[in-house]
Amino acid sequence: MAASKSETQAASPEEFVAQLERIRTEFLDGASPWGRGRGGGPQTKEQIAEGKRRSHVGADGNHRFEGERYLGAQDKTIRRKQLRKLVDEGGQTSVGGPLPSHPALSKWHSHEFGLSDEEIAELEMQDMSAESLVSLGWWYLLQRSSPWSVALGSALVGEGSKRLPGAVEHFTLLIDEARQEYAKMGIENIERAVQLMIEHAPFGVDLEHAMFAEEIVKEFVDTPELQDEMRRAFTLTLARNSRGRI
Repeated sequence: MAASKSETQAASPEEFVAQLERIRTEFLDGASPWGRGRGGGPQTKEQIAEGKRRSHVGADGNHRFEGERYLGAQDKTIRRKQLRKLVDEGGQTSVGGPLPSHPALSKWHSHEFGLSDEEIAELEMQDMSAESLVSLGWWYLLQRSSPWSVALGSALVGEGSKRLPGAVEHFTLLIDEARQEYAKMGIENIERAVQLMIEHAPFGVDLEHAMFAEEIVKEFVDTPELQDEMRRAFTLTLARNSRGRI
């Protein structure tokens, strides 16, 4: 049997990104690339609070895998860009900027739904579920053991989805609906409650992060071997991110 093209030569950058997007489309089989939204439908204030409690169990919510990516990156320009991303995720306040870290923004949301700092700290000290431990452990292993370009390029699955057509409309609607529902619930500070959602929307920094992932894949995943590794990482990350998808 003749070798496939992926085994004999690398696809062009544009062709390879298109291949990855075809993998996404086939895997999702009509489902949204951005998941089901905030829990799959309207929720009560108590249901949201309980969901936030589960999210705090066993972790502080920071993106430490971004540090793994930074340590592995071998291109100086990419390391500088990844350092900026670390600041965005870990808190622009650390360098005099306006936005706190993502864990802090998550706590803003939790506070508005009745969780105290003491309760959150207690939850973070608990053991995470076995499923979460395996999922997170695999994710860190991917970042540590993959070629650095594949590790950075794996962001094309999650963050990278925000560069796709329809993303701005999706997240705009999501945030508008959240504001309306939170108002009905009597949330005191709605803007603090939606700030994490805004930070993860493709309106500014997160869109830059999405395009950065595509840049990595196009420029540095440029051999048949790396492209095979990237296809594998892309598919497995899709599966991890899609747990519980309807």
